[in-house]
This record gives sequence, structure tokens and C-alpha cells, in this order.
Amino acid sequence: MRFSLMLLPLALLLPAAPAAAQTAVGTTYYVDAAAGDDANSGQSTSAAWKSLAKANQLTLGPGDRLLFKAGQRWQGQLAIKGAGAPGSPALVGSYGTGAKPVIDGQGQVDVAVKLTNVHDLTLDGFEVTNWSDGTTPRSGVNLFAKDAGKLSNITLRNLDIHDVDGPGGSHVGAAGLMVSIRGNTTPTFFDNLLIEGNEVSRIRSYGIITWSTWSRRNGMTSLYPVETGIPDSEVVTWTPSTGVRIRDNYVHDVTAGGITPMHTKGAVVEGNRVHKAATGRLNTKGGNVGIWWQGNDDLLVQRNEVSGTGFNGPGTDGHGFDADADNNRSLVQYNYSHDNDGGFFITVSFSGAPTRDTTVRYNLSKDDGYEVFSLSTETSGAEIYNNTIYASGRVVVVHPPYTGAGSYPLGRIVHIYNNASGVKIRNNVFHNQTTAGYDTRNNPLYDANVYLGPAPSGDLNAVKQDPKLVAPGISSADGYQLRADSPARARGVSLAPAITDYFGNPVDATAPDRGFHQFTGAPPRAVVTTSYAQLGNHHPFRIVDGDVNTSWSSAASGITFPGTIDVDYRQARSVGALTLHTAWATGQAITELDVQTWNGSAWVTQVAGAKLTWSGNTATVENRTITLPQPVTTQKVRLVVRKANLKWGNFALYEIS
Repeated sequence: MRFSLMLLPLALLLPAAPAAAQTAVGTTYYVDAAAGDDANSGQSTSAAWKSLAKANQLTLGPGDRLLFKAGQRWQGQLAIKGAGAPGSPALVGSYGTGAKPVIDGQGQVDVAVKLTNVHDLTLDGFEVTNWSDGTTPRSGVNLFAKDAGKLSNITLRNLDIHDVDGPGGSHVGAAGLMVSIRGNTTPTFFDNLLIEGNEVSRIRSYGIITWSTWSRRNGMTSLYPVETGIPDSEVVTWTPSTGVRIRDNYVHDVTAGGITPMHTKGAVVEGNRVHKAATGRLNTKGGNVGIWWQGNDDLLVQRNEVSGTGFNGPGTDGHGFDADADNNRSLVQYNYSHDNDGGFFITVSFSGAPTRDTTVRYNLSKDDGYEVFSLSTETSGAEIYNNTIYASGRVVVVHPPYTGAGSYPLGRIVHIYNNASGVKIRNNVFHNQTTAGYDTRNNPLYDANVYLGPAPSGDLNAVKQDPKLVAPGISSADGYQLRADSPARARGVSLAPAITDYFGNPVDATAPDRGFHQFTGAPPRAVVTTSYAQLGNHHPFRIVDGDVNTSWSSAASGITFPGTIDVDYRQARSVGALTLHTAWATGQAITELDVQTWNGSAWVTQVAGAKLTWSGNTATVENRTITLPQPVTTQKVRLVVRKANLKWGNFALYEIS
């Protein structure tokens, strides 16, 4: 590979290997374009075959190997058929030293390397091209199946696929590397399909794409018939491919999407680098996305870097990532998105094929343009949390002849279109040096975000300060980590247990930092837990956030006494007195409580039945101090609340100091 990702290493969680099977000893066949002869046996380097035509006559079996000599070139189509067996895969690869063998379709064949109804097979180590500077759809490599049932254990790796011509836009029937399934009589799908370590470049359509006619559900009743030539009658019940992994590929300079998995369940797209998708289009309309997906369940998209995606003006995508039509439970995490002209992330669908329950977390977006988040039609339940967004004010310029030609400053950080619903945006850091704002259409939840620049009015736990990042503006993800004095530290809402941040640091289950980085270099802030349910977004962390004007409030129902409020300072400290701060005090302040401290194994009561009298019921914050008999060294303090003013059905506490 000829690139370096700015992503941290990840221990990949791979499916368990198939049960051990007896290894078949197959036959090795050699192909030599210079010294071979099709009259030879093909079974030694000195008796190699010569042509693709001869190689295409072979049906591979378990353990068989078809090897092409390094440094040589063949013109036309390599058509691979046959199959290995579990534990005895067939291999199509190379032998000798030198450059990868080249399969050159010259733009005269629909696909340069085609694998049909194969299983237990590996394709490894070829250079593939298919160019004649025409506009007829062409592909480099096509893994194809039709009415063949379950096809398992296929690997496509170490391929250099480049210069594949075509219509120069978004045509799903053509790609550098295409996985396609047709037919409607025998449910057909791939299982344990691995696409890894390939470079795909200069493609006049998609980089890497998977799709299937076994995709009909909800409103998905057709498969782009104008582009694929597949009639709607062939599109039948959704039968997803399983165990699909698309990892560590480099896709760049393509006119459509960089990586587009369709019709899978539990697929993983990770560690890929996508640069300049949707660029160099011959088609002056439309646009596309760096990594986007359609018709999937439980897709995981992680640790990818996407940049430079093209844009054609409003309404034409151009984002780094896109949960498109008919997806359920997509998880987008630990990605680095930068300088994509349309934005960082979009979710969109159409009537009858909604996209639901997408989670976008622990990602970094740097200078993505126009609209960082676009949340659009027929999508619901988008959870966007613990991302860091940096926007310096980059202006996107779309040049003629594209129909959207013009200059586009950043319009929105969050744009909510049409009927998108159930959007929750929490624990993010927005380092925004522009005037771009945040939509509140359809009542999204903004909660516990850090805002440099504009902020939505509905975020009750907003921190409207400089987040104090290490070196904002640089090209490395390290520059967007939190400094020790960042106001984003330990003030996030608890959302998910047992997870790590972008850098692999553990996330505190009760008081996470905001943004994609969790600070590890100094003692963390105090954490508050309580036996009482909270009112709305009045989170317990507000009791120790250092701001006496922000409040925690109990819910207005289900209050019983006594109940507890615990403060864990997470390091030992000397406590001689506690001061409680509350506004609207005669309506909602605590009036009787015990104070306890933790001795390492049990709670010890220091003050019992302390009674507090408050004088006002205004926005002015009042203070009441409870002095302990003597200072105590402890890590934790507990308030046992025995009585409180409940004029509005709830009680509140603004700060403990």
C-alpha cells in the first residue's frame, strides 16, 4: 500500500475461524505470457500456459492454485470459476519476483477479472485496469453470483485496481471492485467475505460496492434499473450477505462513492482511507459520498479516514459518511473526516424505506464543508455523541461546468430536513470559528455539548467556552485532544458503559469528558450520583461543575425521603464543611439532611439531622453551610436528604462547595 493512515491501531475482532477440515492437496497451474504455451500441461513453471483463454477453461477445485507470472501483462478478461472447500481454499495469485501481474481489459470487456459463483477462494496480488476512455460502464474486478445459495470464505486482497472507464458519475452497475448478486429463484448471499488491502483509484464510477437483487423489504422494491438493467421483478426478499469485512483499503479519485456496502447484516468497514470520492465527474449533476451504505442491518463503520469528497452544491451530498436508505442500527465510530466539501455525516432515506437508530460517536470532523451534519427525510433515532467538530471557516468552491458552481461558506453545523425525528446530540465538542448554527426543527435534543461560537438555546447543560484543545487546526488527530484545563472534562452525560474513546482511552461510565478524547493526564473532576430521578436535562454533574447558576433538579414525581446524593471526588481530600447553593430556595431547597463520609469500607455519619432555613424564592442563589465536628479526609461525601421544599413537586441543588 502506498499511504499511511492517521488512525490508531485496532485489535480487530474477527469471526471465529471455520472448524478445522482435512486439507486437500490440489494442483498448481502456471501462466506465463512470454514463455508459456497453451499446448503445455500448465503444471510447472517450465510448462506454463500462455493465454487468458486457456486459463479461463480451468474449473478450480479444493487446494488448486492458478498462478500468473509476476511482471507480465495479459489483455482481455480473466474469468474465474470453480471453488475450494472449507480449509482447502483455491487460490488465484502470482509467482516469481517483480511487479504484480497485470490484467488489462482495455475497456473492451465489461469486467477485467470476473469471479462467478465461487466459494472458498482467494484472489491475491494483481494489477487490474480496464480503460479505453469511453463512457460505457466498465468494472475492474467483479465477484458475481446468481441463484447459487450460500457462498462462503472468499478473500479479495492486495489488488491494485486503477483506470477503469465509464459514464463518469454515480453508476451502481460499475466499479473498480464490485460484488454483485442476481437472480430470484435461489436465495443467494456471501458469507465470510473479506476485501482487504486493495488500492482502487481513477475509477469513473464506484470504488468498492456490494449489492444484491435479494434486497426487497419495506420500500426497497427496485435496484436502480436504469443503471443495472435489472427489472423490478427480479428484486426479491432481503437476504443479506453476512460476515462481510471491508478493511485497510485505499480508495481515491473516483467519480461516485468510495466504499458502498449494500444488503449486508453485521458487516464491518474499518481502517480504510478514502480520498477524493465524487470528483472528476463527467456528469455535471449530482454527487455522492466517501463511505455510504444502503439496505443494511447492524453495519459497523470505524477507524476510517475520509477526505476531499466532491460537492455539487446544495442537495447533492458530498459528505464523508452517509447512512442512506433502509438501514437499521448503523454504528459510526472512531473515524477521521476532514475537508469533505459537503460535510461530515448525512442520514437520509425515502418513504417506505426508513433508516433508523444510527449512532455516530467518538469521531473527529475537521473543516468539513457546507453542513457538518445533515439529518434528512425518513430517518429517526439518530444518536450523535462524543464527537469533536472543528470548523475554521473553509469556503467550498464548486467550479464550472458543474451545475452547482459557486462559493459555499459553512451553512450549518446541524441541519435537520423534512421529517427527520428523534435526533439526540450530546457530549460533543463544537470548536466553531464561524457563524454557522444549529437547527431545532422537529425538537432535537441538544444536551451537554461544548460550544465555541453559536449555540442552540435548548441545551440546558451547554458549556459556551473555548474547549481548550491541544493544537486545533493541525492535520493530526492528536491536535484535537483536550488540555488539562479544558471545560469539557468530566461534564458529559453518561451514555454507554465499557467503551473507549478515539485514542483507545477508557471512558468513565458516570462522568465522561465531552468530545472524542477522554483526558487521562491528571485527576478527573468529581462525579455525582443520586438515588433520585432527574428532571429533564438537569444532570447531577451540575452540582459540582463550579457554576452556582446551573442546577440539578429531582423529577417532580416519585420523591421519597430519605434519599441520597453522592459526590465522589476521585481522590482523597480534607472536608471540614459543606456549603449548599440553591436559588428559588423556599420553593425547592433541601431543608433537612445528614452528612456522611466514606472511610474506605462504609459510610460514617458526621452530621445528623442538620436543618437549613432559606429566606427567598427568587433567582438569587442563597448559600447555607454545614460544618463537620472536625475535618475528615475522604474521597466521597453523601447527603442523606430527609426533607425539602416541594412547592413545584421537585427539589433542586445548584452547587456543593
